[in-house]
Amino acid sequence: MVRLWAFSAPLLLLMPAVAWPIGNPPQVTDGRADDTLGNRSDFVPGDRLIFFDDFSKTEVGEFPKQWTLKGPGGGGNPLSVVSRNGGKFLFSETPPEGTPQTSSTVYVRLPKLSDLAEEFTVEFDAIFGYSRLVTDLQAEKQYDIRVGSDASSYSLLAISSERVVSRNAQSRLSLADGKVHRVAVWVNGNYVTAYVDGQRMLSDPEGAERPIARLGLELSTYKDTRQDDLMFTNFRIAEATSRPARNEGGSGDQCDEVADGASRLPLDFG
Repeated sequence: MVRLWAFSAPLLLLMPAVAWPIGNPPQVTDGRADDTLGNRSDFVPGDRLIFFDDFSKTEVGEFPKQWTLKGPGGGGNPLSVVSRNGGKFLFSETPPEGTPQTSSTVYVRLPKLSDLAEEFTVEFDAIFGYSRLVTDLQAEKQYDIRVGSDASSYSLLAISSERVVSRNAQSRLSLADGKVHRVAVWVNGNYVTAYVDGQRMLSDPEGAERPIARLGLELSTYKDTRQDDLMFTNFRIAEATSRPARNEGGSGDQCDEVADGASRLPLDFG
């Protein structure tokens, strides 16, 4: 399990522009003279849908059938669907006071495959910020995209309110507002690019190790502190079969399209 607050290897993240209030745009403060970070809106969602779940078909209080706790490091703190501000989320349940909130890892139920498509995208919406249940100002929420095989997994991208980390790169963020933000990742072979709220935050040429037969998400919190809104929704995986030509080092055109399955909820937790 990777922790952004004690990371030894960086991860990556990405995301398309959201249509609901999300507070201030992410800020990159890692000191690098890279005008692509935080200033590029070239993310294009994959066009061939592989998986999507907004938990609309799951009853409140139940665990969704499209997900499984089986897999490397799967399970942990209980998860169930909750309703918030007109949408549904998969929520890491808050334990009783005095009880640590351990991490929770869930995997998508994918068809049997030897490797995901050469080029694919992952997107989801999640709440970022610090716990309102404890006084520790470091008690932030973290989401970690896990990929690998039936036997093992690794962190493709980990993101908290303060930073996004891939295997070989990292960037700082400013998302501690308790609101919903959209994370997106574009994978092309081994190349990984991460976006937050539609802005490119990180690129890692060796960010992915193939093959990728499993994909899931780990929800965790600093030092297992109790959290109030550790949850996500609108999880989407899609193959990119036709996308505009792009150069990882060049400029890209902004894309405001919402692909099938990439729904937007008018959620504001501020």
